[in-house]
Amino acid sequence: MRGLVWFRNDLRLDDNPALSEACRRTNDGVVAVYTITPKQWKQHDWASVKVEFVRRTLVELSESLAAKNIALRILTVPDFERVPSAIAELAKEHGCDALFYNEEYEVNEDRRDDAVSDLFEDEVGEVFAFTDQCVFKPGTVRTGEGNFYTVFSPFKRAWYKAYESDPESVQPIGKPRKLTEMVGKPDRVPETIGGYEDAPGHIDQWTPGERAAQRRLKSFLENRIDTYKQDRDFPADDATSVLSPYLACGSISLRRCVHEAVKWNDGKLDKGSPGAVHWISELIWREFYKHILVGFPRVSMHRAFNKSTERLSWNENDEQLNAWKEGRTGVPIVDAAMRQLVQTGWMHNRLRMIAAMFLTKNLFIDWRIGERFFMQNLIDGDLAANNGGWQWSASTGTDAAPYFRIMNPYSQSKKFDPEGEFIRAFVPELAELDAKDIHDPSQLPPMARDKLDYPAPIVDVKASRVRAIEAFKALK
Repeated sequence: MRGLVWFRNDLRLDDNPALSEACRRTNDGVVAVYTITPKQWKQHDWASVKVEFVRRTLVELSESLAAKNIALRILTVPDFERVPSAIAELAKEHGCDALFYNEEYEVNEDRRDDAVSDLFEDEVGEVFAFTDQCVFKPGTVRTGEGNFYTVFSPFKRAWYKAYESDPESVQPIGKPRKLTEMVGKPDRVPETIGGYEDAPGHIDQWTPGERAAQRRLKSFLENRIDTYKQDRDFPADDATSVLSPYLACGSISLRRCVHEAVKWNDGKLDKGSPGAVHWISELIWREFYKHILVGFPRVSMHRAFNKSTERLSWNENDEQLNAWKEGRTGVPIVDAAMRQLVQTGWMHNRLRMIAAMFLTKNLFIDWRIGERFFMQNLIDGDLAANNGGWQWSASTGTDAAPYFRIMNPYSQSKKFDPEGEFIRAFVPELAELDAKDIHDPSQLPPMARDKLDYPAPIVDVKASRVRAIEAFKALK
């Protein structure tokens, strides 16, 4: 057997089931392939910073594979429709009679994989697919009635039970063996990708690749996980793992993160260090949203999980929407969050909730518009996590925030950025204000306020909260 390993959002050697199984089963070499699909990425709102991060990750991946005598071929086709024939032709070119890949769960990706598998089996040989982005294959963790979970807490309890019942089966599998000789030669990773030629300057803030992901995980475990629960919500502090870009492109696996956290926590999932327990829980949240993609495909199709909320009449206000996008709403914590997103390609999770709830509840603008803007700017853009977070904030999703619980951005700012450090970092026009005034400069005396090069709030937070609650009440 000669295997063809199709890489997607699993750009690593460690704990890569498809790669490891191909290397284990083959007796005649392995070829690797990655498909670049720029037109499809545009349709899926991939950010240019994400595309460049993936491109740079591929450079390291190719080198690591070559050290195992595996050549990485790069295929560039416009969209998913062209992928099946391109994969089949490459397999024939190299004499590969088996295809190995790790499953993806979005609707378009699932349909692509079915088309690839069907054509490959018809024209080339066998196909082997593996669970990778989740510890448990979506659909295998279900309620007693056999349904997909729609509330996180019982899902987590069932997840714990499944993990503890057979811990050996969910352990990471390490790197594959080195093969005897290379089949073919690696392609050079392109310097740029069509449609994404202008990579943003802030890409240089991010070190790509599997080794960087492993270093970041190690540093987090050694220095921050123990205090994670108490410190994680303060955006001015370096208190989180910031592993999401690496999880999104698969240069580290969810299994590896869970395994190392459990190992650090003396083998415990839900006891021991509060920080470790909470971080593991958030990894399970990430998996929960993947399961939702499979159980409820409509969330991949710009549909609300809670169908009744499709009847909401969202505001259409381009002026307010642009102010939100550009970080000039007049609400400092929201503006700092949005500027962090645009300037770095990443946003702290507490701020994602604040910014999303401000758009959907205070401005009452459709969550799908915000979801798309995030995807177009995030280095860690991931449909399941991004959609899940936005629908949670908008009260349209699974296990969502109740519609009447609306974050007050000023209260959030005072609680989680008490000295205004984060605001000063991203809203420098407010840098001279003290900790008392920086959260809501609209309350300053008129003369002091007029000296600031900063807008007045574009919406009354209290009045808009009441308006949003009434709109949701009307659905009943």
